[in-house]
Amino acid sequence: MGKLATIICFVITFLLLGGIAVLIAWLADKMKSPMFSIDQANINGYNFTADNHLNATFILEVRSHNRDSKYQIKYDLIVVSVYHSGYTLAYDTTLGPFTQHHGDDIVFTARPRARNVLIRNPELAGDIRNEARAEKLGLEVHVRAAVRYEVARWKHKSYVLRIICTPVFVGLSSGKGSQSTICDVDRF
Repeated sequence: MGKLATIICFVITFLLLGGIAVLIAWLADKMKSPMFSIDQANINGYNFTADNHLNATFILEVRSHNRDSKYQIKYDLIVVSVYHSGYTLAYDTTLGPFTQHHGDDIVFTARPRARNVLIRNPELAGDIRNEARAEKLGLEVHVRAAVRYEVARWKHKSYVLRIICTPVFVGLSSGKGSQSTICDVDRF
């Protein structure tokens, strides 16, 4: 019985130490989401017709900062959408792929285009007209990115980042610039 007790004690100790090692590795391996901001926002070719059709090209300078010290982030697909009061005005799907190393910033320019977008909601159309008279549109920018966190050539789990930037103010006159907007980032 002494030999059996020693073996059982050894197995339990081995399992406990192995479990603690796995827990420490899991806690130390927590990946950080990147930080996003809209550094600059402009608009070209703005035209909102009397029958509520919008034409415009939104020019958005998006900055991403990789806060993770271990992982590089590979952006496979990026979609940037422009909203006003929950209504989609424009989107851009021509971005990516990008690779972002530890601590690096990536700045990319998105150009979502609204081509003859009909604004059916009369309240929203009125809001857009009022903001246009004040020469400053208040928008919400959504970014969705399919990403992979990697260490060297070892691939880690893939994620979808959902980034929401609000409010993003876009000046309609050439002299009015925008202020930087910090974005909220969710990873799932």
